[in-house]
Amino acid sequence: MTREQFDKLEVLEQIKYINRKLEDNSSITSVCKDLNISRSTIRDRFKKLDYSYSKDLNRYVHNDSVTDVVQKVTVENNKSISDVTHKGNNVSNTDVARVDKVIDTINKSDVEIKETIIDIVNNYDILKEIIELHKCNTSVIKQQIVIDVEESESKLTTLRVNRKELELFNKFCDANKQYKKIDLISQALKEFRERYK
Repeated sequence: MTREQFDKLEVLEQIKYINRKLEDNSSITSVCKDLNISRSTIRDRFKKLDYSYSKDLNRYVHNDSVTDVVQKVTVENNKSISDVTHKGNNVSNTDVARVDKVIDTINKSDVEIKETIIDIVNNYDILKEIIELHKCNTSVIKQQIVIDVEESESKLTTLRVNRKELELFNKFCDANKQYKKIDLISQALKEFRERYK
């Protein structure tokens, strides 16, 4: 789907489309990149309908959808594994995700569980490398920086900025040398403009 086709959809249809892509084990970053749309644009559009991204569920959920959750999970021998009852607004997406993971684990057959474990063992070196990269780069992974600006010639300009913020920005850039300052500033200007237009 192109960006133009996506923009023509109703916002609820856009949410359904994104969630379908996320169900296919895509990340929100890759979905946005494929659509050539910034994550902040998606966030702001969906926020207007009171939808937000749940990292634990890897999908956009309506903020009221987790307010009344009553989940009871039992095993074949009737021993209760989890009896989670939440009423009101105090339930978190994390609680729902944990219960869902328990349900998924119970519903999997022994063959599926063994295949999953074998797959993890076969990919141990890759997983170990990803973990090491994550440890070295947690600030960027947590923030999920996506540079989503159109290619254009750069323009030299002089701006007055808050000294403390500039020092903090420079420290951030020193810690994240994989990004150019011009790209970070351009992305920040674009997101600010899109958010407050």
